[in-house]
Amino acid sequence: MANDWNLPTTEGGFDFIMEDPPWHFKTFSPKGGGKSPQAHYRTEPLDVIKAIPVRDVAAKDCLLWLWATGANLPLALQVVEAWGFRYSTLGYWGKLTKTGKIGFGTGYGFRCAGEPIILARRGKPKNERTVRSLIMGVGGPGSGRAHSEKPEEAYAAAERLMPNARRLDLFSRKTRPGWTAFGDEAGKFDAAIRNLDLGE
Repeated sequence: MANDWNLPTTEGGFDFIMEDPPWHFKTFSPKGGGKSPQAHYRTEPLDVIKAIPVRDVAAKDCLLWLWATGANLPLALQVVEAWGFRYSTLGYWGKLTKTGKIGFGTGYGFRCAGEPIILARRGKPKNERTVRSLIMGVGGPGSGRAHSEKPEEAYAAAERLMPNARRLDLFSRKTRPGWTAFGDEAGKFDAAIRNLDLGE
């Protein structure tokens, strides 16, 4: 399959790929629509996400970190297979408010307090075995962070998981050392990070 998405490449392919696909979320009211991903950024239907040529930029031995949601977990597992990976295990991001309380987000059953993380493998990637499956980090409603903005703790965990990997962050909105960032909004939050680092 041609790389019609113009995904970045590296010689030998990326050993570690983190991806936060632009999932489209079905809502049942105008109020719900205002809180949905499509109210914040461009989303894509499942068939388009499945067709992203991730396998073309992955190393023969590659670890995939796929962000999902509880509601779309079955769809995320379809995506794993479509990209040529096999499911390995499940982790979870526990969302914290800026005061350190457990988040209280949206939901039609449970109120969302986190997001599942699928780890999947292509070939036989080697990773460290010291990273816990529960990652607590600031994000979601009451956090002061943007919609779907992932916590720094997740990136630190990913770097511990594969310390010397060639890393790709697909649909990223921040650039960081040691990562190749790609997406419609890549770098969107970089100024905020610089201001935070400078204490401004």
